[in-house]
Amino acid sequence: MQIITQYASQALRTICFAYKDLAANEGGPNHTDMDADGVLRAVEKRDFVVICIFGIKDIIRPEVPEAVATCMRAGITVRMVTGDNKITAMAIAKECKIIDEKFGITSDSVLEGPEFYERMGGLVCKTCK
Repeated sequence: MQIITQYASQALRTICFAYKDLAANEGGPNHTDMDADGVLRAVEKRDFVVICIFGIKDIIRPEVPEAVATCMRAGITVRMVTGDNKITAMAIAKECKIIDEKFGITSDSVLEGPEFYERMGGLVCKTCK
């Protein structure tokens, strides 16, 4: 977790490579040992050997910080909604100038998808229905 947090604070998404040796009856494309949600097999949940964790970076297009600044000058409050690790999103938001540590970072500078969804009242607004 320390490495993931360190990479995320540098605006890097993390990917882990790991493997697991399976016994003859533990897997394969026709194996049916699925969870209730039908996604993960029990054998896929633990006992992996981590080979490495590496970080990849999405390049910020050069015009993005100026586009953000233009919106802010127009009185638009710019926020980032992400499905990524929130620490990664905060670092990217800094690069894009969505947030600036000089002016403080508010709790709504960067929102994760579920938090944004809840604040917006879901698909049907709870306030106005």
